[in-house]
Amino acid sequence: MEENQKKIPLWFIIPVIVLVAAVAILIVLLVSGGKDEDKKPTESAALESLPDGSEEPGESPDEETEPTDPTDPADPTESPALALTSYTVLEAMPTDENMSAVVALNADGAQILTNSRLQIYYWMQFYNFLSTYGDYAAMLGLDTSKPLDQQPSMAEGLTWEQYFLQQAANHFHEDYALAQAALANGYTLTAEDEANIADLEDPEGQFAAEAKGFGYDSVEKYLQANFGDGVGVKDYQDYLRTYYGAYGYYMDKQDAVKATFSKEDVEAHFDSNAENFAGITKTDKPNVSVRHILISVEGEKDENDEFTAEAWAAAEKTANDIYNTWLSNPTEEHFIELAKEHTTDPGSKENGGLYEDVYVGQMVAEFNDWCFADGRKPGDHGIVKTSDYGYHIMYFVKQGDKLAWYETALQDLIKLEMNALIDEVTAKYPIDFKYANVRIFDMITSRMEGMTTEE
Repeated sequence: MEENQKKIPLWFIIPVIVLVAAVAILIVLLVSGGKDEDKKPTESAALESLPDGSEEPGESPDEETEPTDPTDPADPTESPALALTSYTVLEAMPTDENMSAVVALNADGAQILTNSRLQIYYWMQFYNFLSTYGDYAAMLGLDTSKPLDQQPSMAEGLTWEQYFLQQAANHFHEDYALAQAALANGYTLTAEDEANIADLEDPEGQFAAEAKGFGYDSVEKYLQANFGDGVGVKDYQDYLRTYYGAYGYYMDKQDAVKATFSKEDVEAHFDSNAENFAGITKTDKPNVSVRHILISVEGEKDENDEFTAEAWAAAEKTANDIYNTWLSNPTEEHFIELAKEHTTDPGSKENGGLYEDVYVGQMVAEFNDWCFADGRKPGDHGIVKTSDYGYHIMYFVKQGDKLAWYETALQDLIKLEMNALIDEVTAKYPIDFKYANVRIFDMITSRMEGMTTEE
């Protein structure tokens, strides 16, 4: 079991970095044919201004722009995302009728989100999902070669389009509510945040250079490659204003919450919830960092489905040979080189066999006992045999200063408080999300058609 993660909302990612990742994902999808083989904020959801084409607070929502070509309504008895069977459009521009349609109002009736900016939240969900699950996304039923409105998702009764839309709507609400709370509490964007937002309009700026580096002649084209043809520069600027305000406020509150817990509070929380922290042992031994080179046992198995003595002997000889090679130059740098060359552990091959912040009980018994033996010190080395994996050539890097049980309990306490904060602000700043007005530009079909045209 890995250490529990504090709940930072899924949309709390660095947006500019996400664009790079999004481009990479799109490249993979398009080159592979799109199919896998085998991751909280006022007057607008922006901190200062309303989106282009929106009404000032207090004007009648009856005057909203309505999208064209609505699809047949579905039975919305289980999820609000079932308002329509499909939200897909195949053509879009940032200021067209569909993208200008209002999809969210605040409690005062002010228009706070249009389809053009919703595209960013929507496709962020898609990218987050692929980033989180990787190859497993296909096992969960996501076929990235087909339109998302035409395939069922892992959420019963919802298509993938409806699933991602519902997630996007929820995260926009959290985004908006936190940004409103930030404004109400006097939070302002940093000079760096403002500079990043302004950079989007600078043809010689960092963002423009990044766009050109990926082969796009403008920032808008770069954004549209990531979020669809309905997105403009101002949409992303508004998104960033909301993101920066929400994130800064959230992190400030998290730091304040963390400072309220004493060591006694944390220990009491762990003791009273030990059953929720399976695999985490309460110990005074800090986490450690260690490198290993795994030599797996290979060859035929006997009638009991176990490797033969000869196979184990061959693995032992290989391990000893590599170990002796390392002993000729017993440095960590040499160990890293040998790990990259010889280890059969794919999880640590590229980083030279390194596992950081290993806690008591995380690894198999033999590996664990070696790591946490009394007197263990940096530079210690040896060979460990584990019945499930083979032989591990070990190198002890360092002992850390964190206790896994303490950090896990502390983060759980923080998570509970921050979840309560999100519940509080979303209740204080409700929104009316108009699913029936939503239109999503179908990037998958568009990119597939683009590939066909190029061929």
